[in-house]
Amino acid sequence: MFRLLPVLLALACTGSATTAGSAPAAAPAKAAAAPAASPTAAPSPDTVVAKWNGGQITYGQLGPELKGQLIRMEVEYLTQRYQAESGAADQALVEALIEAEAKARGFANAEALLKADIEDKVAEPTEAEMEQFYAMMQRQLRGMPYEEAKPMVRQELMRRKKGELFTTWMEGLKGRMGAEVLVAYPDLPRIQVSVDDDPSMGPADAPVTIVQFAEYQCPYCGKARAALDEVMAAYPGKIRMVFRDYPLSFHPRAVPAAVAANCAGKQGKYWEMHDLLMKDQQRLEDADLTAHATALALDLAAWNTCRQDPTEAAEVQKDFEDGNAAGVSGTPAFFINGVMLSGAQPASEFKRVIDRDLAAR
Repeated sequence: MFRLLPVLLALACTGSATTAGSAPAAAPAKAAAAPAASPTAAPSPDTVVAKWNGGQITYGQLGPELKGQLIRMEVEYLTQRYQAESGAADQALVEALIEAEAKARGFANAEALLKADIEDKVAEPTEAEMEQFYAMMQRQLRGMPYEEAKPMVRQELMRRKKGELFTTWMEGLKGRMGAEVLVAYPDLPRIQVSVDDDPSMGPADAPVTIVQFAEYQCPYCGKARAALDEVMAAYPGKIRMVFRDYPLSFHPRAVPAAVAANCAGKQGKYWEMHDLLMKDQQRLEDADLTAHATALALDLAAWNTCRQDPTEAAEVQKDFEDGNAAGVSGTPAFFINGVMLSGAQPASEFKRVIDRDLAAR
């Protein structure tokens, strides 16, 4: 039987840091000895967490970054738990519906139904389809000749075709039987993040504010734009999206690119420069930035003077430090009315949080 448990990967550039210029290496992950426990309440602020002869440190003295980190961990736990529970419920639902459909239509079992409705209806890939797929996969096939790779190409194309047909077939079956998964989306903790004076799009009084921490060298930040555009289009007038800089130390052109965008903003062209930088993340050298500024018809003298102003780099650093305090450890990271989403998530994940907030108004 087809088994389709959803897996949501947080695609992100990661690297915790205390400044935009240095990022210590992450410690190796340890295998969990037991299933994760539910999040628990934090100790009281006066709980002693360290001491020495003549002094002590309390929990309340540990710094604001800890609160953000703990909230991020709780969000990740609750989100992953929801995904596991809803995925298991959906798989159980799929199996039950297929069994019911097989019985209603007089098939001996679910396998017989799937063979008749899926496997027997998938057309063999054409020679042109196999050649096109082979051309796309040549790098993974490491130069294997077409005739030698042909059986594997055919097998993979058949697998994909069966998967696509099954998905369409299953959606139809769920619709006819009024099926739905009822696992409740968790009430995620919130951390209020300042929009500062950073660039934004959408109404200032929109009911939903999305604060994005991102940078221009991280490929996942570029990929996140499609989901954000879809979300902005789906809720016209209801979303304010704010961009804050979070340059990672292993991306040396992230800070210069951020400053270039902010200085373009001084001339009313922030988002135009932002889009050019995100669209071509391989072209972030000084000559490339100047070419973008020229294409946008900026006053180059004023733009270059702005780029040399140390307050511009300081503004980028402030964004970075605010992100650290909020628990950001990689890019992109989003706060939807304070609810944190990490990585380049699909639009559906944004919509879960947004729909819940709008419904509660």
